[in-house]
Amino acid sequence: MGNKGTYRRAGGTALYITMAVAFFAIAAIAAMALFFKVSEITVEGAVKYTPKEVIDASGLELDDSIFFVGAGSAEISIKKALPYVDTVSVKRDLPGKVIIKITESLPAVTVAFDGEYLILDSSLRILDRLAAAPEGNVEVRGITPVEPEVGRDLDLGDGESARLSSLKEFMKALTDNNVLGMVKWLDVSNLSSVAFDYNGYNVNFGRVEDLDRKFQLLDHFTKQNPQAGSGQNVIYDEEQGGRLLYTS
Repeated sequence: MGNKGTYRRAGGTALYITMAVAFFAIAAIAAMALFFKVSEITVEGAVKYTPKEVIDASGLELDDSIFFVGAGSAEISIKKALPYVDTVSVKRDLPGKVIIKITESLPAVTVAFDGEYLILDSSLRILDRLAAAPEGNVEVRGITPVEPEVGRDLDLGDGESARLSSLKEFMKALTDNNVLGMVKWLDVSNLSSVAFDYNGYNVNFGRVEDLDRKFQLLDHFTKQNPQAGSGQNVIYDEEQGGRLLYTS
């Protein structure tokens, strides 16, 4: 009998301790929610968008509990609402500051579609849809987008995966070789004979392969032949040992 009473007392003590710990934990959380509120939200890296547009898109508000700030959901909301945002991070800075850092995609590609113009970044994500084509982008020819939607990646549909892959590879090469601004148009209608404008030269690289070496050759070629006039045709000839040649 004595032992049973001891067990009951021990069990009751453990229950009281558990309840007390839970009570103080709840009280601590309530205190943090009460005293640690968001008093400032700052935005870094915004150019296309105003800080207010970024904050509104995040769903964050002043006087929210800083410990309950949903960084992940805020980041998703920003990218969904603001298509020019490339990367975003939301960080808490105690006691009451939230910092939103973004990087923005730059428009690099224009594609004519259904009487309008799709604006894409160099990774082929659709940033905008405009009535008039802006200057300074690479006009991509020879593709037909399928159900394009702002904020989504370019889709060319079934059977066009090779063309889309080649276009991505070519755009990456333009970026990696710092020549994106030198190309006005790019025609990928024939994947065995990809053509583009390069500072006034009409260039044909043949297949989309070994692009870094081809662009190095093109840079050297144009520097060695500065007398060429606008519209001069230049072709990559594999049969001539992979050389660039003038053509009529």
